[in-house]
Amino acid sequence: MRPLPSVSWLLSVYVREVYPRMEHTKARITSIFGSILKMDSTKKMIKKLAGEAAGTATWVTNVGNELGQVLMSVVTAAEGDGLLPMAQGLMRRYRETRRDLPLVLYVDRDCCCSAAGQSKVAAMFGEWDRLVVRLDVWHLMRRFSSGVSTEAHTLYGEFMNRLSFAMFEWDEGDVRRLREAKQAEHGGNAHVELSAKEMHRHCRRRTRGAEETTRLIQEVLDHMWDAKNTMGVKLFDQDRMKEIWSTQQRHVGCIQDPPGVALYARTSTVTRGGVALPVFRCARGSTSLESFHLHLCRFIPGTTANALHFQVYLLEGLCRWNEDRGPRTSGGEGGRCCHGAVL
Repeated sequence: MRPLPSVSWLLSVYVREVYPRMEHTKARITSIFGSILKMDSTKKMIKKLAGEAAGTATWVTNVGNELGQVLMSVVTAAEGDGLLPMAQGLMRRYRETRRDLPLVLYVDRDCCCSAAGQSKVAAMFGEWDRLVVRLDVWHLMRRFSSGVSTEAHTLYGEFMNRLSFAMFEWDEGDVRRLREAKQAEHGGNAHVELSAKEMHRHCRRRTRGAEETTRLIQEVLDHMWDAKNTMGVKLFDQDRMKEIWSTQQRHVGCIQDPPGVALYARTSTVTRGGVALPVFRCARGSTSLESFHLHLCRFIPGTTANALHFQVYLLEGLCRWNEDRGPRTSGGEGGRCCHGAVL
C-alpha cells in the first residue's frame, strides 16, 4: 500500500483549493445584512493561533444579525481595541449597497451614554444616527450572578428566575392561547403546566420599563438578602452585591426594548389540540452570537494553526455558518450573494 499523505501536504492542497475562490468567499460573507445587529467578543479561538502570529492577538469580535448569521469577524489585540475600521467597513457596506440601516445594536459593554450624549459604540457607528444601542440582558444578569456566594447554592436558580421575572413579562394573549392548546390536548384538563421551552417557542416577552424593573429588582434583593441554604450558607456576598447594584442600576434603562421595533418574527405555525400556535423567533440580545462562539473553535481542526491556515479556516467556517442559516430568510435579506459587495 502507498503511504498516506502527510498533514502538511493535505493542508497545502486545501489552501490551494480555497485560495482561487477567496474573493468569492469574501463576497458571500459581506453580502449579509440585518436590521437588528449584535456585537460580542470571544478569545477561545485565538488560543489556536500559532507560529509567528502567536501572541499577537487575544480577541475575536463578531457582528451578527437577527437570523444568527455573521456579518463580520475581526481579530484584535484587546477587547474593544481597533474596532473603528470594522465599524467603518460595515457602514460603508450598507451605504454602498443602499440597504435599510440597522435599527438596534445589542452589545455586552459600552452601552451607556457618556457626557457627550453618546455611548462609545454609538459614536463608533456615527453614520447610523438613528441606531439604538442596547445592553444584552443576559450579560446584565451575569453581572448580578457575580455577587452570589457560589453558583452551586441551592437558591441560585430561584434568584436568577426572579431576576428574569423582574425584567420581562409574557404576552398574556400568547400565554392564554398556549394554555388553551395544552388543555385541549389533555382532554380539557384545567391543570396543565407550561414548560419553559414551550413558552419561549410560542410566546413573546417584553421588558417592563426602567422604573418598574428597578422596583422589582430591589424587591428581589430585599426578599432574598438574608437567604441561606440548609447548611447556613448565605446566598449573597452582601458587600459585593451592594456594589454591583449601585453600579449596574444605571444600566436598567439600557436593557429596555426599543419602542416601535418588532423583536419577534413568526417563522411557522403548529396545531396542537385544534389550536393554531405561532412559532416565534426572537431577535433580542446576543444569544445567537453566544451559540456561534461555541462552534467557532470547531472551524479549526486540531489544536493549532498558523496565520494563513487560521484565516482560511475562519473564512470558510463563516461562509458555511451563514449558508446554513440562509434558507430561513425571506425576501433575500439575509443570505443571498452579491458579488459586488465590498469589505
